[in-house]
Amino acid sequence: MKTRAEVVIIGGGILGCGVAYELSRLGLCDVVLLEKNELTAGTTWHSAGHLLLLDDDPAIARINALSLQIYTEFQGTTGEEIGLHQEGSIRLATTPSRLDRLQRLTEKMAALGHPSEMIGLDEIERRFPLINLEGVLGGNWSPREGRVDPSMVTHAWARLARRNGVEIHRQTPVVGLVKEGGHWHVETSSGNVRANHVIVAAGFWTPDILRALGIGIPILPAERQYLVTEEIPELGSLPAELPILRDFDVPLYFRQEGKRLLMGVHEPHTPFCFEKGIPPDFGQELLPPDLDRGSACIEAGILRVPKLGEVGIRKVVCGPTSRTVDFNGLLGPVPGHRNLHLLAGFSAGIGHGAAVTRLLAEWLVAGAPSLDISPLHASRFGDFATAFYIRQMLGEAHTYGSLEVGKERQAGRRARTSPLYHRHRAAGALFTARRGWECASCFPWDLPVQPAEAIERELSVLKTACGLVDRTACSKIEVIGPDAEALLEKVFAASRGLASGAAVRFHRPLLAREAPARVTLARMSKHAFFLVLEPEHGLLALSLLVQQAEDGADVAVRDVSASWATLAIVGPDASKAMESLVSPRTDLQRFDVDRAIDIEVGFASARVLRYRAQREDVWELHMPFDCLVGVDELIRRGDTVADVGFKAFDQLQAGKSAERANDARSLAA
Repeated sequence: MKTRAEVVIIGGGILGCGVAYELSRLGLCDVVLLEKNELTAGTTWHSAGHLLLLDDDPAIARINALSLQIYTEFQGTTGEEIGLHQEGSIRLATTPSRLDRLQRLTEKMAALGHPSEMIGLDEIERRFPLINLEGVLGGNWSPREGRVDPSMVTHAWARLARRNGVEIHRQTPVVGLVKEGGHWHVETSSGNVRANHVIVAAGFWTPDILRALGIGIPILPAERQYLVTEEIPELGSLPAELPILRDFDVPLYFRQEGKRLLMGVHEPHTPFCFEKGIPPDFGQELLPPDLDRGSACIEAGILRVPKLGEVGIRKVVCGPTSRTVDFNGLLGPVPGHRNLHLLAGFSAGIGHGAAVTRLLAEWLVAGAPSLDISPLHASRFGDFATAFYIRQMLGEAHTYGSLEVGKERQAGRRARTSPLYHRHRAAGALFTARRGWECASCFPWDLPVQPAEAIERELSVLKTACGLVDRTACSKIEVIGPDAEALLEKVFAASRGLASGAAVRFHRPLLAREAPARVTLARMSKHAFFLVLEPEHGLLALSLLVQQAEDGADVAVRDVSASWATLAIVGPDASKAMESLVSPRTDLQRFDVDRAIDIEVGFASARVLRYRAQREDVWELHMPFDCLVGVDELIRRGDTVADVGFKAFDQLQAGKSAERANDARSLAA
């Protein structure tokens, strides 16, 4: 085993072998893959291998489409057999709400160029003649969906990666991971490897590997079951292979396996496993099956496909898999740790596998992935996503397809709260969770008022009077040092020429092809900068800054979000409200728009940013957490300032962003 490599990959499942192959395909062949057991151990070898195309999230749908394209082209161009079947799939609707959701999904996917159609009962029965249509209202037919053989794919990728020069070592567990200087030292039972980059693609082992570095990874292992029936004679006389049949409301799925049926058995709760730790010698074992806990699912399956109740069960497979709270995996740099990357936690690891391995390889080789990967960012969670939080979230929805994009979840609430949370709650605020923060979205005051009306009323306050917005949830980052300006220019192209005390605001994607992020960048002194971002973008910005810092650069990047609470005073009367908070010797008239200054505000030593949002004055006050309540009370004296939720403020900012998208320098001038 070589002692130095550009990239070390930890994990020899479908994702580890896939990213090894993709890196070598792009010309980066100085790669070592380390697998503690045998290739496919853990989850890959017993996975069902389904390839989904449709998804409520357009970004995930594009990732699905890329995976399907790669699998299809790979088998055709390399001659490697990967067990690709494209028998299509039917999604059933047994409730009006599911039927409406499928109709919307069909329309959304058509706009993306993904073929599918709504079909009636006759067509469902024609395509899946074993079905009992009782209670079925309709369905969606997706002709290109199907499956691959996960083990065949993994070994095919491993063969081609080896052929390209990648080293793959089985029975080589990683026992330590240490950062020294600009390199990672990967310690194994067979010796150590020094690497510039480390990719952890170890499935449910990933949290254990990174825990020693003080890094919490929001993945929990859970059990997954499916059964395979004895032979069903009718399957041998069908003119074509049955499509995969899905009912997300049970949930269950059926697919044909030769002359047998395979059925996914789901439980009414998440069956967690390895709760006291993963056994050190666990590898390619299965877990004891427990069909009793899935009895309601099996009964629903017998109702839907009566043949299930007429034949015996040949085998039951129960094995461990990975779960995140939204069932999407973690892809990309670990926030705050340069050249350490994640590729783990995928509920649809086989379906996403071909795409996500290519996208991560592109990120390392070309500097950015070629698709929007925002639903998969390793940075989309944070320290709040503890095991307790994950359990709460998975207690609410624990199977793929049970979540609807954009729908507010009720589990895991109040994981993070501002010191003003209880005051806002007493004032009748409605709350939305943003990266674990409980944020006041609007203040209806009197309950007959609908949220949309309240937001419109608050928007009027911001344009005609003065509103107070709690922005404590926003992310705050300090970049300090002689090389800070060069780093910020490299990442944001917005810092050069920015004078001390000046601020610039811009609205652009942090990564190509992703939705724009709203960023405020202030230069506090020659070598000190301060960034403010919406809570959803902060950790990604931190990751990009740490990742782009050159070896030996004299620059420090720090997430200071936990140190600063934030209030925004907004509207035509905002300056008047500010005057009552500062020393008489502070002349606010000299404090121009797009400026930043450290001054005393009420009880706090605060960092103040002034800017405009759609022509309205904004004074954004960043202060220690323990000063927030006192400053909030001072601002609200005399009832001249009204509470405003973040949604009205976001709408106000959106007008500004639309006018000056991607034009940071115009604000700096």
